[in-house]
Amino acid sequence: MHIYKSFFKVVRHYKIGIIMYAAIVMVMLVALTGTGAGTGDKVFQKKYTLYIVDNDKSEVSEALLGFLSEKHHLKEGPYSDDQIKDLLYYQHISEYIVIPEGFGDAVLSGDKEPAKLIRAEYDEALPRGIFINMQINEYLNGIMDYMERGFSLSEADKKVKDATDVEKFVTMKEKEEIPIEKIYTAFQFLPFGILSIIFSGVMPVILSFNDTERKNRISVSKIKMTSRNVSLVLGAATLSVFVTAALVGLASLGGKEYLFTKAWWLATANAFIYTISITFLLSMITSLPLGIGKKGGSNTTAFVTNIIGLSFSFLGGTFVDLTVLGDKVNAIGRFIPNYWYSVAGRKIWYDGAGFADVLPAFGIELLFGIVCLSVGLVFTKFFREGKQG
Repeated sequence: MHIYKSFFKVVRHYKIGIIMYAAIVMVMLVALTGTGAGTGDKVFQKKYTLYIVDNDKSEVSEALLGFLSEKHHLKEGPYSDDQIKDLLYYQHISEYIVIPEGFGDAVLSGDKEPAKLIRAEYDEALPRGIFINMQINEYLNGIMDYMERGFSLSEADKKVKDATDVEKFVTMKEKEEIPIEKIYTAFQFLPFGILSIIFSGVMPVILSFNDTERKNRISVSKIKMTSRNVSLVLGAATLSVFVTAALVGLASLGGKEYLFTKAWWLATANAFIYTISITFLLSMITSLPLGIGKKGGSNTTAFVTNIIGLSFSFLGGTFVDLTVLGDKVNAIGRFIPNYWYSVAGRKIWYDGAGFADVLPAFGIELLFGIVCLSVGLVFTKFFREGKQG
């Protein structure tokens, strides 16, 4: 019991890593299970910042300025050529436009390409400048067409503005919501959270107890090594169960109507079986002579956690659904527990699978853990005998 209590005292020294990963996972789960309403059916046109110099001061140029001020943001103030170049370079403005003298007269006289009279400078590597110029062309061609039909400039201006207002004519197609998709997505994300939090919380603790000096002190005390190992296993199991239960609770917020249903119980069992598998994987890693936990131990632990957590998540259907992954990735993923967790999860939520249907996936998850545990025990015994010899 003394080792068991000491386990959690040591855990407190590594609480920063646990809190960091827990915060990341909780934010992601809240995002996945959130019910906030968006603007779904509303389309907004992107607005850019323009710097315009009007040297014409005519009714046409003022009408064009009014049109652009509704579509975009206009930057005001006198700037030198060098300052304008800086504004364009640092993208404080998207385009620099100069309306020359005589522009209004050219438009009223029926110039077929009045936009060519306008001087426009923009970053040609970005499409925004071309988009803005297209709007200018569209506006000028529109008012000229209307004026040729006998409309006044103000009438033509109003009609073109109405015709080019995409927010009036374009709506966003609403996405059909599948009620089960939200809770399925949340549960599919759990492996990353379980692995990251358990590794960041348990790995450095076990490594600290495996330190040569601390292990020697325990071996000369009344505590048997068997009792020590059992206490460490119980401590790791307690922390793992608590972490998984908390994450399952958060994931369940996305589908409260599924609480305590057959699918929910099977998904919860899947999460705990995965936890067992990952805990056994952790026991193997801490028993291997990888140099983890010596110099820069906390950084090394974070490195191992990120490498394993991210690789397992990308290859096993945690971040990207198995239906999207390619055949080669799926072939590699079959060797890690995340893949079989994802297979079981999809069967549970979308296929209405029963326990017998997901038992093979559960079994492979446990088999992975048992293999890792066996390898860890073999290495532990090998190095112990090597030191005694």
